[in-house]
Amino acid sequence: MSSSRIRPKWLRLSEETNALDYLEQAYYYIRQVDTNVVAWKWVILTLHSALYGFAICACMGTNPDNVTYKTRTGKSKLIDFDKALKRCQDPDKLPIMANSKHLQLTDQQDDSIRRLKYQFRNYFEHFIPTGWPIEIHGMPLIVLDVLKVIRFLALETTAQFKLKQSQKKKIKSIVFQSQKLLKQSKLYRKSLYLQKMQDDK
Repeated sequence: MSSSRIRPKWLRLSEETNALDYLEQAYYYIRQVDTNVVAWKWVILTLHSALYGFAICACMGTNPDNVTYKTRTGKSKLIDFDKALKRCQDPDKLPIMANSKHLQLTDQQDDSIRRLKYQFRNYFEHFIPTGWPIEIHGMPLIVLDVLKVIRFLALETTAQFKLKQSQKKKIKSIVFQSQKLLKQSKLYRKSLYLQKMQDDK
């Protein structure tokens, strides 16, 4: 085949489609957790990236400079995960438009996000050679909390104005179906039982 006949093929991503893809991948792995315990690793990694991605979308508004900064050498870099989430909670720094809101985390959601990143994601991403036994009963509760935050960032902040109706519908569906699967899982029911036992002590 002549090389002149081969047309370029492109993978095109935007900040919205990138975040949505991570959310779709999280849902793909959530469907596997009951039969494949290793899928929890990928749920954590993809969910963290989806949360970061939608936080960036919310912070950015229509100006990419809202989510980047210049290094000493003049190179543009993306603000980190923690700074993006912090800006999403600050009405003075978050672009506000009609029908948009700033993020207000509950104590439980804040704790779940911190556990997602610092207790699991960072160790998965930068795995130090070791034997690491992971107790997973708390995973469904963490994921359920993070899914609520992602849904809010995507559909209640300025991020909503850059999403197509079909994308908004997909986000709603993915979050709903993911929540449904997690709440029907044996692991979730056991985690509620364990939590009740601890509360009763």
